[in-house]
Amino acid sequence: MTAPTAEAATGTGFHLLVASKFASTVAYATSWVLLPLFVYQSSGSAVAAAAASAANVVPFLLFGMFAGAAVDRSSPVRVMAWMEAANAAVLLGVPLLAFFDAVGPVTLCAIGFASATAYVWFDVASAATVPALVGREGLFRANSLLWMTTTVLTAIAAPVGYFLADALRLGPTFAVLAACYVASGILISRVRLPKTEPAPRELGAVRAGWKFIAAHDLLRSYTLTNIGVGVSAGAVYGLMVVFAAEALGLDAEDYRVAWIIAASGVGALIGAALAPRFKGRAPIPMARWMTGLDLVLLLAYAAAPHWVLAAAALLCWNAVHTCFLVVGISVRQTVTPQRLQGRVNAVGRMVVWGSVPLGTLLCGSLTELIGPRPALAVLAVFALAGLAVALRTPRTLSLEEPA
Repeated sequence: MTAPTAEAATGTGFHLLVASKFASTVAYATSWVLLPLFVYQSSGSAVAAAAASAANVVPFLLFGMFAGAAVDRSSPVRVMAWMEAANAAVLLGVPLLAFFDAVGPVTLCAIGFASATAYVWFDVASAATVPALVGREGLFRANSLLWMTTTVLTAIAAPVGYFLADALRLGPTFAVLAACYVASGILISRVRLPKTEPAPRELGAVRAGWKFIAAHDLLRSYTLTNIGVGVSAGAVYGLMVVFAAEALGLDAEDYRVAWIIAASGVGALIGAALAPRFKGRAPIPMARWMTGLDLVLLLAYAAAPHWVLAAAALLCWNAVHTCFLVVGISVRQTVTPQRLQGRVNAVGRMVVWGSVPLGTLLCGSLTELIGPRPALAVLAVFALAGLAVALRTPRTLSLEEPA
């Protein structure tokens, strides 16, 4: 991996990246609180609202690999700046349509899809920028900070979104969010990366990320393990309110449900903050311990008889789960050569964006049949499968210098 420049060593470039991600996450997270809400209000259809939410996930599954190839052939910073400009233009379509009284569920879903598509390229380019800025030694700390920032902003997106919508109405609210994307693009355009040779245009370049992971014993193990714990995590994340209502006997409006959800957020913050402490540890034993704890704490949450115990188990589970995610990102970036960062990290993001919704869907379907506690226990089998992969991987694998 190319050594960071003096700018990176002093942290200027990384601080600009954090500031850019801050503004971008405010816009992205808030828009994805408001879009399904406005779609539901304008249509009265739960299916339409679900389609609006799905528009946030589908673009990564469709375009992730293409974004990775594009990022590796270009400058990640340039890609990020252009995508923020594109996202600002997309969101400005909302006040324009509102002016002509042409806002409807179909147009809002289309705007959401276009916005999420632009964000795919931005997110992949951001993942490729981090190792170029901070080097191998700074990856665990950098990813920890970025994850904590995203966690906090995502947690406050709902109240911020509702406040803006109430104070400004639909059109001006999205104009403010578009301005956030503009600010993000200006900030990221000031970042200067070390000069590297872009990846050449080659046949099969889009699939190169998958090929690299498949041929790399450590990354292959971490990716398969992440699929397992990701599906199980989707069962937890997507059905917190349902679990609180059907397993713990709480009304959806009960303040204790908010405490349970807050416990999950606090756990994510703790896990992200702890991730840098695992820098330098042997990656496979670390994966075994974390995946094993993930499984045990998930089952403890599923069996919790009281909301306080459920909140405590959920906090601990999400701390371990998030820590493993941040560690996994850092491991992936450490062993991947810079010329492949976009494509390899795109695959990693696709695994997350695909496995979590799958877990939510499976657990939701099972909950209808057998109830929330047995459904969570069944979905824990995926975490067990991830643990089995880690246990079958040689513990001697290490973070070798990328080629």
